[in-house]
Amino acid sequence: MARDAAGVRLLDRPLVNKLFILFAALMWGFSFTTMKGLVNEMPVFYLLAVRNALAMLAMAAWVRGRLLRERDRRTVCLGLALGVTGFGAYATQTLGLTMTTPGKNAFLTACYCVMVPFFSWAFGQGRPSLRHVLAAVVCVCGIALVAADSGLPLNQGDVLSLACGIFYALQFVVLAKWGAGVDALVATTWQFAVMAVCAAITSWLFEGAYVPPAPTAGDVATMLYLAIVCSCMCFGLLNRAMTRVDPAEGSILSALEAPFGVLSSVLVYHELVTPRLLTGFALIFCAVVASETG
Repeated sequence: MARDAAGVRLLDRPLVNKLFILFAALMWGFSFTTMKGLVNEMPVFYLLAVRNALAMLAMAAWVRGRLLRERDRRTVCLGLALGVTGFGAYATQTLGLTMTTPGKNAFLTACYCVMVPFFSWAFGQGRPSLRHVLAAVVCVCGIALVAADSGLPLNQGDVLSLACGIFYALQFVVLAKWGAGVDALVATTWQFAVMAVCAAITSWLFEGAYVPPAPTAGDVATMLYLAIVCSCMCFGLLNRAMTRVDPAEGSILSALEAPFGVLSSVLVYHELVTPRLLTGFALIFCAVVASETG
């Protein structure tokens, strides 16, 4: 393993791990427009079933030795819990994408950072501080501006995007409460398996016997990008990097997923960012940063 002059492994240096988190945020940000394109071509839950099945296979190949060793009940139960909350998050996020723009979907989803302290309180992990309450108020103001940009009543896609944030917040709380001492990558493999099964069952129940057309090279490349890069690789890099950088700095870098999502929507779908929408985005992002760092 490469080492610098001080004898520290290159991959353990904070700067390198911050770049890993930034890479994950960038990939996730641009995945909003990628998913938007695919949900226009195939049913939502069929797409999620294929994506998570591929991610499970890739992750299982990555940690195959540890997967055979780490089969205790705690690891499996954590993976099941993460799978249920993860399926809820991906399902509401992807359905929301069919009814709203990728930029709004990205920023409304990012509200999970503000929700986490309140969900932690509900799970008996301490009362939110005053800055968390103030960040929540600012976030609600930002949400109001973003949602009102398309008029009232609220767009169904915006509501689903907010619901996605709730599921992500639950996922973080579950991981924080029961994830100590558990191999996160093995649990993530179980998570992808549960998400794939839930999506397949939902697709069969509500989307019928969908027979996909012959995939194009572009469709295959897009699906592999979502499954291997955005799911398997990004989760692996993020889980590793967050143990080697300051949590506050890592959270801010991860939250850059939202502005990257807006940028990709503007570049690909020519989303019109009005002054009201931009102000709402700014308030939500400030609330996220304030909630994480004070």
